[in-house]
Amino acid sequence: MKTQSILVLLFTWICLASSYDGPLYDFSAYTECKLQPEDPLYGGGVIGEKAFYSRRPTGDDAGVLFSPAFVLHNVTQATIYTFSVWVKIDAAESASIKAKLMIENTNDSCIGSVSAKRGCWSFLKGGFVSRSSHNSAFIYFQSSDARDIDIQVRSASLQPFTEEQWRFNQQYQINTERKRAVTIHVSDKQGGRLHGATIKVEQNSRDFPFGSAIAKSIIGNAPYQKWFVKRFNAAVFENELKWYATEAKQGQVNYTLADKMLEFIRANQITVRGHNIFWEDPRYIPNWLHNLTASDLQSAVNSRIQSLMSKYRNDFIHWDVNNENLHYDFYDKKLGPNATLDFFKTVHSSDPLATLFLNDYNVVETCSDVNSTVDNFITKINELKRGGAIMDGIGLESHFIVPNLPLMRGILDKFATLGLPIWLTEVDISNTLDHETQALYLEQVLREGFSHPSVKGIMLWTALSPKGCYQMCLTDNNFNNLPAGDVVDKLLNEWQTGAFESQTNEQGSYSFYGFLGDYKVTAQYGNRSSTSTFSLCRNDETKHYNIQL
Repeated sequence: MKTQSILVLLFTWICLASSYDGPLYDFSAYTECKLQPEDPLYGGGVIGEKAFYSRRPTGDDAGVLFSPAFVLHNVTQATIYTFSVWVKIDAAESASIKAKLMIENTNDSCIGSVSAKRGCWSFLKGGFVSRSSHNSAFIYFQSSDARDIDIQVRSASLQPFTEEQWRFNQQYQINTERKRAVTIHVSDKQGGRLHGATIKVEQNSRDFPFGSAIAKSIIGNAPYQKWFVKRFNAAVFENELKWYATEAKQGQVNYTLADKMLEFIRANQITVRGHNIFWEDPRYIPNWLHNLTASDLQSAVNSRIQSLMSKYRNDFIHWDVNNENLHYDFYDKKLGPNATLDFFKTVHSSDPLATLFLNDYNVVETCSDVNSTVDNFITKINELKRGGAIMDGIGLESHFIVPNLPLMRGILDKFATLGLPIWLTEVDISNTLDHETQALYLEQVLREGFSHPSVKGIMLWTALSPKGCYQMCLTDNNFNNLPAGDVVDKLLNEWQTGAFESQTNEQGSYSFYGFLGDYKVTAQYGNRSSTSTFSLCRNDETKHYNIQL
């Protein structure tokens, strides 16, 4: 990118930001149950009225229950609505409560969920995207298991954003969280400012990890390797580290494929995640494990951890320790309720520098899956921490069909209150959609992830094999881009500073905003020149870099 383009873009953004009069997104979220609800976000937005309560009889003739609902007027097309509310229940100790949207001629959809408790208020945050206009709609509440429960709501908020306003808020966060101001000062050896010195700047690497799954098909495949290295700075093995792949027969451990893939990773200085040590889903557990006694299974588990950690200690930045533990419980059933806790403790003692993750699906993709609501995930994290586990990362698989962006963002906001790094670990879009629609939704998800301050990395689940990909491919088998691949290339180009050339001003300096990462800078004045490197890391202050010629 030429320096004129950077200055034009920066000037355009400053002008847009100064003239923007739309709503600024409120990232506030709460995970604790409070005696009194907080004030509504956006002053309530356009919800405009208190909930009305409909009376309905219980099934046991014990009386009536009251169900809260909101009437929405003039729901507009192509509008993104953020919704939040505080919820309290009576009678039951706790319950998973869903907020559901009812619009004429459509199926009711979940737009947010919360684990509500008796006697205190819990915060629900989500929303919906309106793809057509409606004179009226309803938001109502029900328990996930259809129990008869009195539900109370307070401090509701419904804030609309146009698509342009949503994109503005995303870009504001990208400019704030993913970039930093830099001023380069050029002087002579006596400290004299050099006006008109030529400055050449090139970003050599990106700070934000953005990558994809790879499969054994990349081994010895020069075109695939070249295509991958050109784009990504992070990787994860699709299947080759999973227990069923490394020890299909008991006692016959084989890391040949993983070793060869790791050689490719090292040779190209790519960051790699470890996926996974254990997988709770019984369909993906080595067959020989199923019939072991509890004591034999415990021995096998210990051997698995010892084998992986002794071989790959410090090679992987992350480990998905017990995959999809919110949905399945093979090890917890066989080894007791502390199995996952013991896994985390043992892995941490074996590889203390790795970040250990819980990783699961249907967390940001939907709120309809009662097993993996954001509050259930947070409860699991807190249980592990109370037990003494070192659990440092939140892995959100992100297998989408139709993304609900305000729901996704609201869930990320609640996770952000924990202060843990969040990664989107297996991003793809369902193959039930055509390639163009996959690309459209992929761009929405990637922009949402990259613009959220608490998301620290994004991995695509797009490993290419001769039979295709799990759900979504970026290219065909000849590495010609499909529409999703075009989206990835467009965003990668948009989210890097690139290379440019300019000159110092009267003060002997030149300033720019650059994406976080490593840079090479060359300063030249007459026959004198100097080339050096510097890094941009997250900081609100301008980075000042001095060059002497």
